[in-house]
Amino acid sequence: MQASSEIAKLKREIATLRDIVGQSRPGSKNAMSIAERRTLKSEIDRCILELDELRGKLAQ
Repeated sequence: MQASSEIAKLKREIATLRDIVGQSRPGSKNAMSIAERRTLKSEIDRCILELDELRGKLAQ
């Protein structure tokens, strides 16, 4: 099932993002700027909205 493999990829990407965010805490060598953090948060919010729309379509 193609949807299952796409969900698996999404989970791997989320894990990667979790690692990146964890490594970029303020004061660390790889810290993100405030602008980068704001942009990433905005993109994550947009993805959440799109996933919520898909969930709604599946519930119909």
